[in-house]
Formats: sequence, structure tokens, C-alpha cells
Amino acid sequence: MGSYYKHKRSEKVEVPYSFQCEHCGKDSGLLKAVLVGTEATDNSNFKTLSQDREDKLCKRAHEYLVQKVKDTHKDAEAKIFSTEFRDQCPNCRQPQSWAVSGLKKKMFENPLVCLGVGAFFAVIAVIGHYFTDEEYMTLTLAAGIFGVGVVAAVACLVWNVVKINIKSKKTAVGMHNFPVIDWSGVQSLLNEP
Repeated sequence: MGSYYKHKRSEKVEVPYSFQCEHCGKDSGLLKAVLVGTEATDNSNFKTLSQDREDKLCKRAHEYLVQKVKDTHKDAEAKIFSTEFRDQCPNCRQPQSWAVSGLKKKMFENPLVCLGVGAFFAVIAVIGHYFTDEEYMTLTLAAGIFGVGVVAAVACLVWNVVKINIKSKKTAVGMHNFPVIDWSGVQSLLNEP
């Protein structure tokens, strides 16, 4: 039996930014958001990859980073700030209102994953019911698995809504500022096709 290796590569870049605190009014100073591209993977039977496969893997990792930077930039232009841009003031430790937009954008991510995982395993249980002789593979089991996925999705959604409401209440101040993001360091990535 042969060995199996999963080769992974990812790229990251730092994006400098700053903001004026909405609570104490002080400047945050220079902060850095670390944007990490989706991890590129290559499955192989060998411990090391050929140079061609290594180059392709690194190219995919770079393409994923470029896409992450472009998506983050596009969102920032629409005043939706990624959660990679930390909003806690280094002076008074208070959160900023502009960070709520990033939480709202990610609000459905985990619930959809929970629902998808529950549906996947429920489908496997249904297939097992009709195509195997296993007694424990019942339609009730499939419904129960899907139900657990739905409950987990609803719980995640409720938790996300609670987090957004808490942050919204903490940031309900008269002054609303946006971060100043310096995209010049990643301009070459933004210019890539």
C-alpha cells in the first residue's frame, strides 16, 4: 500500500491601515491586516512534488491571494470591511461601528456550512437505507441527521445575530469614522488580471 501526501501552499500579504477611534477620538496608529488566500492543495503519492507540479501549486496559491485582495478591496470600496481589519482601538479598547459590516457579510457562512454538512450526511443515510442491508440506516436516522444540521445552522445564525447586535450597541456613538486603508503595497496584486 502506497503513501499519500497532501501538499499545501498559501500566500499572505499585509495591508496597512489606521482609523480615528469613534469613542476616544485618538488615532490608532499604523495597524496591519493580514490577508491570506485560500490554501491551494495537491494530492500526491510522493513526498516531494515535481518542479512542474510545485510551480502550478504555487501559481494557484498566488491566484487565490490575488482574488482575496481584490474581493477585500471591492468590499472596502463599498464600505464593507473584512474582519481581518481589527477594529479594537489600541488606546481605549473599544470597537468601531465600521466593523459591523464585516460581521454582517459573514453572518450566513457558518450556518450554511452546518446546513450543508447535515444535508450531506442525511443524503448518505438515505442512500444507505435504500442500497444496503444495514438495519440502522433508516429514514428516521436521515431525518434526524438533517434535523441536527438545521438546529446547528439556526444556533449559528442566532449566535451571529447576537454578536452583531452586541457590537452595534457598543458602537452606537455619535461619531462614525471609516478606516484609512493603504492599498499601495498591494497595488500590483490589484492590477493582475
